[in-house]
Amino acid sequence: MNVDAWDDEAEEARLRDMEREWAANSEASPDYYKILNVSRHASTEQVRDSYKRMSLLFHPDRHHDEESREWAHRQFNIINRAYEVLVDPRSRAAYDQLGEEGVRLNAALGHKVQSPRDLQAAFQHYARCQRIEEIELWSRSNSEITVNIDSSNIKFLSWMTEAGAYRASLPYGVDGCVSGIHMQHSFSADLATDLLGTVTGKMLLHGPNRFSNVFGTLKYTAGINSWASVKMPALPPYIVSFRGMHQRSAYRFYTANVEQQTLNLLTPPSVSVTCGHVFGSLIGTLTMSTGNRYTLGPFWANSPTRFGSESSNKTAAAKPSHPLENIPSTVALDLFSSDSKQDSFNANVTAGIENSWIVANYTHKLDDHLSITGGLGVAGLGIPMSSDSYFRIGDEHDSQDDPAAIDMASGLQGFNNARIHVEMAATIDDWTNLTWDVEVNLSTGITVTIALQRFEHSIRLPILLTPILELDVAAYAMFLPVVAALSLHYAVLKPRRRRAIQQRLDELKEEQRSQLYLQRLHAEETVRLLTPSVERSRAAARAADGLVIESALYGDLPFDIAAQNSNSLHAVLDHFWNSRSALSTTDEPRACDVTLALQSLITNNQLVIACGGGKYSLPGFYDPSFGVEKSLFVRYRFHGVQHEVIVKDNEALAIPMKAHSLQSQL
Repeated sequence: MNVDAWDDEAEEARLRDMEREWAANSEASPDYYKILNVSRHASTEQVRDSYKRMSLLFHPDRHHDEESREWAHRQFNIINRAYEVLVDPRSRAAYDQLGEEGVRLNAALGHKVQSPRDLQAAFQHYARCQRIEEIELWSRSNSEITVNIDSSNIKFLSWMTEAGAYRASLPYGVDGCVSGIHMQHSFSADLATDLLGTVTGKMLLHGPNRFSNVFGTLKYTAGINSWASVKMPALPPYIVSFRGMHQRSAYRFYTANVEQQTLNLLTPPSVSVTCGHVFGSLIGTLTMSTGNRYTLGPFWANSPTRFGSESSNKTAAAKPSHPLENIPSTVALDLFSSDSKQDSFNANVTAGIENSWIVANYTHKLDDHLSITGGLGVAGLGIPMSSDSYFRIGDEHDSQDDPAAIDMASGLQGFNNARIHVEMAATIDDWTNLTWDVEVNLSTGITVTIALQRFEHSIRLPILLTPILELDVAAYAMFLPVVAALSLHYAVLKPRRRRAIQQRLDELKEEQRSQLYLQRLHAEETVRLLTPSVERSRAAARAADGLVIESALYGDLPFDIAAQNSNSLHAVLDHFWNSRSALSTTDEPRACDVTLALQSLITNNQLVIACGGGKYSLPGFYDPSFGVEKSLFVRYRFHGVQHEVIVKDNEALAIPMKAHSLQSQL
């Protein structure tokens, strides 16, 4: 195999297509629409007419020898089964949603007379319930565990050999290395059609701080463009939050968030509103947050969260029963860009009176299983506020008495909190992701975060390597794991994944070999049964100068013809004969002759094959090239003029058409 020519994404997509095709090609799930050669939107009359025509072709009484009668009887039963399912509205609705399994479960849903729409909704609901049962264990619950580790507190023990040489260095104590633990778990359930309930439990241990609570959330969805939710804890502090979203159009949306920290309205609510717009591959949002440190005239003048309340507020206002979070007011601009499948970019600029910051991240996706993200952040651009300074909305602010009204240029604190980070994300399997993130911060030191996520459950381990900036530690933490991950990915994991894909492809082909062989025998016997009647109809059509199929091939027509929508005479003829030659010279032919099978489907000098699905389920067809894109080539004569056309496997075919005429191309 040429490794350089191997395309992982293409091969994985091919494997998924083969697995879907194998499921559709299975005898346990036949395509009744293809068996009767009708579209999925065909009326009951069209189904009935097609059944009458197909049943006449394969009626056992039309065949005299015992072997032919047996094959005809088998095909006749298949046609009868397809007709019974598609002519009944209940069975057809069940088949459209769940296939043959839905037909078998039809009786379980009752026999009450319902409209076709009600039947469709009932089976859709049943299919959805089945799917929910399969994934409910994972998708309906969510958990996150974070353990903060301070590696600078881990003590090491070194000992010497008898000769005095250095032997090893191992940890003998981990007292104080765990600096914090955060755990969160939630599960959701549908309380009504548009109402979702969620219960969340949180626990936080960080130094002397201890916090635990249980939250309940109700989320109401109004259509597909809007939703609103309310969240409230079961234990103090009773912080109530309201959230909502409305998507005005495909390019514009709005969100709002209101958070109230005290039920007695001792503090003002924090309100944030976001406006978003989509500009092609760029998404921009503008968020304005009031915080909870403001006043509205006399309202919340004695709030413990307002500016200056720590030292100047000596009133006898009611004291809160729990510590309150001081939320500053900010204005934020976010940009998200995804120019291609490999590259994406996001940036955030937040401006506030107390603090401002800028964050930018760039992600490059090496392939579907590995990506690298680099980011830069700068914080600390703000005006230093004294304990006596605060703003009141609606009041005049005296710049001479308030220290906050100082010159902006002289009040900038500077870059007191700059950071850079490098993150590498790897996909272990379809459900598991592993990330390695290194953050170098001027104020907090160097931290490595290892995160493992499986379904909706994640474990994070932030490890503080050093509380100060050490360039050698930063270099080792950033570049050595990246180099090791890239080497492991390209030298070990990627070749192993290629071998696994190729092995699965070979196994899938081997699994289907016997099944496809039986299908081929069945198709060939079907053609043998059709031959006498089809030859008579061809002779009559040729005498009447009607529609006659002269030659037809179905399968992998790889000879550059399948990828083109061209009816060039010389190209079609050359490739056609090459294809015919391939039928007799290869051990496993890549195409099959379906001339008589197509002729049997002609009605009133017309042949129509609906789009969707593979054509291998048509009578007299089989899959000669499993796992490969197939096409149908047809050469036919109508009114003495030769026509040729080629269509892909999932495309519709309608003949005769003037565009297929070879005379117009000469």
